[in-house]
This record gives sequence, C-alpha cells and structure tokens, in this order.
Amino acid sequence: MHERTRRAVARMLFVFGCAMPTLLTTLLVVVSCTPWYADHRRAGLERDLSSRLGVTVTIEAVEYPAPKTIRLVGVRLLEPETGAEVAQVRLVTWTRGDAKNAIRLSQPEIHSEHLRYVWRVVHDRFLCQPELTATAVRMAADDLTIHSRAGAVTLRDVDTWLRPLDRRVEVMIQCVPASRRDDAPVHISVVRDRGGHVAATDWTLQTGDIPLPCAALADHLPAMKNLGTDATFTGTLRWQVDRDGWSIDLGGSRFDNVELSELMHNVPHRLTGRAAVRFERCQIEPGKVVDVSGTLLSQQGYVGWSLLRSADSQLGFDVDPADHDDGRDVAYDRIALRFDLFGPQLSLAGICHQQRGFEFLEPGVVLASSGRGIVSSRGEPQSWASLVRTFWQDGRELLPASGQSAWLMQWLPSPHRPPATPPIAPRITGTSEYRQGFEAGPTIGQP
Repeated sequence: MHERTRRAVARMLFVFGCAMPTLLTTLLVVVSCTPWYADHRRAGLERDLSSRLGVTVTIEAVEYPAPKTIRLVGVRLLEPETGAEVAQVRLVTWTRGDAKNAIRLSQPEIHSEHLRYVWRVVHDRFLCQPELTATAVRMAADDLTIHSRAGAVTLRDVDTWLRPLDRRVEVMIQCVPASRRDDAPVHISVVRDRGGHVAATDWTLQTGDIPLPCAALADHLPAMKNLGTDATFTGTLRWQVDRDGWSIDLGGSRFDNVELSELMHNVPHRLTGRAAVRFERCQIEPGKVVDVSGTLLSQQGYVGWSLLRSADSQLGFDVDPADHDDGRDVAYDRIALRFDLFGPQLSLAGICHQQRGFEFLEPGVVLASSGRGIVSSRGEPQSWASLVRTFWQDGRELLPASGQSAWLMQWLPSPHRPPATPPIAPRITGTSEYRQGFEAGPTIGQP
C-alpha cells in the first residue's frame, strides 16, 4: 500500500474511530446536562407514571445519583378531572436490584377525602397486575401523614414488604402512630390470591392495644365521620374484596369515645354522651350474611323523651314514665345494652346490672337514671326494621326511603325474608295500617 494511502486510512480511522465518537459523547453529555433535556425526561416519566397509576403525576425534578437509582423530588398525585391533590411526597428514592426493588418515601402526605384514588393506585393498578408484582419490593416511609377536616394523623417508621409467591402476592406493613412513645407497631397484611376462579384480596388490620383515630378516614368514609372527632378503633379488622363484592369481620374489636350526638345528627331524636361499642362477633357480607353481637355502653348524657316513647312503641321497651313524661330530656347515668343480630332477627337486652356500681338494678335495665332503672328490655327477638322505625319520625308506616337507611337495606336481609333459624314472630305494635305497611316490606329498591 502506498504511503499516501496509508496516511489517508489512518486519518479516516482517527476521525471515525476516535474523533467522531468523542465528539458525539461530548455532545450527548452536554445535551443531557441542559434544562431542556431534563424537562423532556421528566415529562416522559410523568406521562408514563400517570398512565400506569391512573392519576395525574407531577414531578419537580428527577435525579440519577447512581446507575440503578432514581430520585424523584416533589412528587404530587392529582385527581385526573378536577386536579385536586390526592397525595404528595417530598422525596422518592427508587433503587432497582436483580432480586428486589427498594423504595424510600420521605414525608408522604395523603388527603383522606381522596383515598379512593390511593386505593386505585395500590390495589387496582399495582396488586392486580402480575407483571408489576413479579419482583420483591421493600418500601419504607418517614412520617406518613393523613390529612382530614377533623385533623391530621401521622405514622412513623412505616415499613412495607412485598413478596411474590406462586399464584399469590403477600404484603406486610408495619407502622407506629407518632403519638405513641413505645415502638409497638400496628400490623397490616394484604394478600392477593389469584389461585381461584375469581381473584380476591384479603386485608387484615391488627392494632394490638393501640387505639387508631377514626378521624383519619372521616373524609373518605361518612360512617367514620359520624363517630365523632375523638372516636378510636382497637382490635382486628378483616376485609375481603373480590369481583362479586366484599365482606368484613370485626369480631373482637371495639370503638371507643363514640360521640352519640354526632351519630344521631340525622335522626329526629336527641341522644348525647360518649359510648363504647364492643363486638363479640361481626361478620357482614352485604345481602348474604349478617351475624353481629356485642355491647354498647355509655355514661352521663341526655336522651330525648321522644326517643324513649319511640323505643316503647317500636321495640317493646318498658319505659318508666315517672317524673319524665313532660317531654323534657332525661339525664341518664348509664346506658348498657347487649345486641344480637342474625339475618333479619334482632334482640336487644339491658345489662346495666352487670356494670360496676349498678349491680343493685334488676336484670334487663337498659338506661339507669338517679339510681333506678328507667328503660328495660329482656331481649325478645324481633325484626331489625323495628330499630329503623325507632329512630325515625313517629307515624311512618313504611321503612323510610332515604340515604340514611338505604345502606341498611343493602346490607341486611329483607325483614319479611325467613331467617336461617326457626322463625320467631317479631313483636309489632301500632295500628292495623302500620302492620299492613310493615308486611308490605321496605320501599327501598322498588321502582
């Protein structure tokens, strides 16, 4: 080869094998360091996450501190239609490995009124997609705060483990309320079982001796709001969700500091005081299984005379009208009631005589005032419809067709449906027209 040819080949090799790659690498580094390229990658990541999670995701900045680590700064989840903030995280660090992924959330905040979108992200968009749960995940969160109109609840030391198994995924969560000085955690387990014909999700919450404030869910679940700002839950909650519906088990749990005036704010009767509700059994599968038993205890409050009169006529309670039949509210010292509900059959019995300091009362006393029993019930079986009528306006013939009682119609069997056990005729009082209205069945659900 001629020397001039060799020089030309050497120059070409230098240009295409050294100079051009170096120039392209330098240009790529320069472009990747520009704000335009950073915004382009951030916008692409926002679109990808928004598509995967089903909510609008915004990110202030994206950083890459290590080859397999990505850091998201200022992450916000927004409601897709209104743009309302669902949650925000100050800093998200995601490290990908061969066997598992590690995620760390710094100061996440969730708004209670938009928890349905958090449910959609965690359950529908993550647990229900096998390709996203094929790798083990460890997630930790510092100071998780749930905001609601009643206040904020902060959980510290939140640790989550996701473990994929054959045809199922298990998630274990531990957290400690920030108000607790000890380190005894609350345990939450989530199991997504894909082994049957219909995939199902089982949630289990175990608080131990830690009372959890119900106000954290007040904006999401109206039932929690009706319990009052200081109400707490302690015990075990089991909740199963599948394509056909849901079921819940609260056996052995309790609600404390329930504000009765808030619970009765939509009812035309007055009842005040703070109550404790304890469940011995509580299995509910709407429209199919209802098995609930427990006690309700309250002390030092007022009860309206209209409510006592309604309980006398609808529930068959024995009410002593002495000195209280003038229509004024009755001040009580103790309310103690045992309730048993199985299907459409309900029984209510007074247990004031089992409470400390009230042992002198006769069995069956529901309400005690000034050292004597005012209201009594022996627990005769009857229909749960009688309880609904008790808390409604006098003179109604049919069950009220309103949102305040419609949920009972969806959960509980129809009053005229025969129970699984041998039927016992419920005690019904009132006019013949009232009886005819009861026999006609509820008005909810009729066209």
